[in-house]
Amino acid sequence: MTEFSRIADFIQSYADNISKVLGLDVTILDEQGIRVSGTGYYQELIGLPAPEGSFFRMILQTGQPGMIFDMKKNESQCMNCKFLQQCRELATIGFPVHKREKTVGVIGIIGFSPEQKEKMLHHSEKWTPFLQHISSLIEHKLLELDAEREKSCHIQEEVPEATAPPVYFAQLIGAETGLRDVIAKAKKVTNSISTVLIRGESGTGKELLARAIHSEGQRSRYPFVAINCAAIPETLLESELFGYEGGAFTGSRREGKPGKFELAHRGTIFLDEVGDIPLSLQPKLLRVLQEKTVDRVGGIKTIGIDVRVIAATHRDLEKMVREGTFREDLYYRLNVIPLRLQPLRERRQDIPLYLHHFLYRYSTLLQKGRCQLDSSLSQQLIAYDWPGNIRQLENAVEYMVNMAEDEVIGDENLPDYLQTVREGLQTDSPSLSLEQMLADYERSVLQRYYANSSCAQDKAAIANELKISLSTLYRKLEKYGLE
Repeated sequence: MTEFSRIADFIQSYADNISKVLGLDVTILDEQGIRVSGTGYYQELIGLPAPEGSFFRMILQTGQPGMIFDMKKNESQCMNCKFLQQCRELATIGFPVHKREKTVGVIGIIGFSPEQKEKMLHHSEKWTPFLQHISSLIEHKLLELDAEREKSCHIQEEVPEATAPPVYFAQLIGAETGLRDVIAKAKKVTNSISTVLIRGESGTGKELLARAIHSEGQRSRYPFVAINCAAIPETLLESELFGYEGGAFTGSRREGKPGKFELAHRGTIFLDEVGDIPLSLQPKLLRVLQEKTVDRVGGIKTIGIDVRVIAATHRDLEKMVREGTFREDLYYRLNVIPLRLQPLRERRQDIPLYLHHFLYRYSTLLQKGRCQLDSSLSQQLIAYDWPGNIRQLENAVEYMVNMAEDEVIGDENLPDYLQTVREGLQTDSPSLSLEQMLADYERSVLQRYYANSSCAQDKAAIANELKISLSTLYRKLEKYGLE
């Protein structure tokens, strides 16, 4: 049984979605080169192997993505394929699917007509992050199944069971906007004992990154214990972190209670909002980090611990050190492996990926079909700064899917606060230049053609009516975010 045979229906649904979004045929191969899903012509070939020496076989061997826009050229990777002369493909893009660095499959998109070939030539760079995202979702699904299987077969050791499901790097969505670099650094320290400090605004996914570091490392069989240092009153935080002995204070349990550091033994403790730890507790935290021991409140013995520490904060710790509200020695002890997650406004290329991901998730959960955003609304959401970052965007999409009465989500489905923002985006520039006014008019003309369902699927007809070439139409569609 190959990896993909366990998720055949899941993969076919993604092949159908990709085909619908891109307007091209799709085929997906497993690690043995067997077609496990396909659309159009390739739907009839499901279950059959790809030819030996073919382009997709080469991607399985190298684990690297590739593109071909002329199959018959001597330097083409298809020259060794025994069916080269009968091949009707004019353009092909292949992207590998990895699972823990091993190549386990290939996603291929294919064009059979000159128009499709031109479209692929024009959009190939833009589609690479999209295919990478789909590849990551498939990897995540495989890893999820592995975790479920291990959980059902594994004989539990005497450690507390983690309450949250594992998170893997494949689940962290992002294009070439900085997130990939952060993940590359995080992968290098999954098995390190060094402390990691994750910086970033609220809602940027700091805890998800921390969970991925834990889940991908050798400590994944042991607990991941998270504590929000800002959410617990100062009077209780010490006993929550370090535990207490029975009778240590009024209202304490007779038998005492282990703290979060003890509960995380052999695993990982995640200190969220570590910048909010009171100055009075910082020396004790520093000692735990240095000595790898814990003294319970009211206790007389020292308890040894083996814990990986990952901390996170949205605060300016350097400024706090200068002001004397955060200890300098603790800062250096925490800031061994610094990782920074950028806010969404600094990586707008990722916003369409998140919109697509959350639309799929909530359309499925709420059984609303396959919801999609109106193209003009999509551009307005990309232009919005999202002060609450990914968390805010997810909540907005969940609201819109709930409110949607059909599969196309429009302005009327926006949350009230985004209605106000949208009006602001539209009226921010009262005095437009001639170039801007012409661009707005050009965009509105193209939108009218797209609103016509009979024309929307036939771009050649649109180009003909507008008396422009098909390649010019694609460039303008891309310029105005209508593709």
